[in-house]
Amino acid sequence: MARGPDIAEVARHARVSKSTVSRVINGGYASAEVRARVAKVIRKLGYTPWTTARNFSLGRAGCFGLVVFDTQSEWVTQILGGIEEELTARHISLLVGSLFLRGTFDASTVTSWIRERRVDGLIFVCPGRRERALVEAARKAQVAVSLIAPDEMFRGGLVVRSDNLGVGRDIAAYLNELGHRRIAFVGGPEDSLDSRQRCEGLETALATYKLKLAPGHRLFMPRYHVDEGVAYAKKWLRTSRLRAPTAVVLANDIMALGFMRTLQAHGVSIPKDVSVIGFDDIPAAGLYFPALTTVRQEMRTMGAEACHAIMAVLDQRKVEKPVHEFPMKLVVRESTGPAPKS
Repeated sequence: MARGPDIAEVARHARVSKSTVSRVINGGYASAEVRARVAKVIRKLGYTPWTTARNFSLGRAGCFGLVVFDTQSEWVTQILGGIEEELTARHISLLVGSLFLRGTFDASTVTSWIRERRVDGLIFVCPGRRERALVEAARKAQVAVSLIAPDEMFRGGLVVRSDNLGVGRDIAAYLNELGHRRIAFVGGPEDSLDSRQRCEGLETALATYKLKLAPGHRLFMPRYHVDEGVAYAKKWLRTSRLRAPTAVVLANDIMALGFMRTLQAHGVSIPKDVSVIGFDDIPAAGLYFPALTTVRQEMRTMGAEACHAIMAVLDQRKVEKPVHEFPMKLVVRESTGPAPKS
């Protein structure tokens, strides 16, 4: 059997050291020119890194774990895309564990990953009180942890989140400019830090224009689910048009789309009768009619950053910031317009 090319052969053809080839393969620093040259040689020679041997020598599993409440979410799918892209480039495998796979909370799969040392790091998406025991178990087992948009404060683990408070300024300024005075906020669960911060950021910013959320229309719903948007639409429809909010901010796009669809089915015109704003900028937001004005989160980038944080811990590099907060951007589309004349 012919022997395949090894790292020394790649280094010789690329005119660099073996350590430089190793850095390129494993995502370490190298100039763009060197990185491109090494990549070209790897493709030409058909070199395949023997990551199993490397992981064994370092005492690693060569695998990360992603822990989510539920995988059936476009928000999670976007984060997963960023994680997968980052890990694939570094020849690291990924295990995905849903804590609500069969209709009830079940942490046994993730617990086994930690107990059996099957992962080098764990990425938790929106962990809350129920995930606390898992995060603590990982910390005690010295498994590196990243937390994406956690709903509580945790000991150990690096936090990646969005600036929910700051974007309230942009939403408030935009709605004020459009002349809206009756504004609603419909959040997800009140124990969700993201949901509370989105409400707080909006309320604080509205106060600078001497505005408040409409009485009875500052709500938190049990889930970030389309049905919650539908439920609020029914409440809106029962309210006199002279008192109903002329602008509604919902805590995610799925809720916003459920709200819009229900109103349209009852003859309400968007944005003529009511303006609608969501959060996340999932792909469906731009495809619906009217296209949804929303707040874009850098979900893919957040997924990649969660990987970087774990890699830094594994490589014993100094982590510059224990909390990495990404800015959010208001994306104006067709679902918002001037406030209707009373």
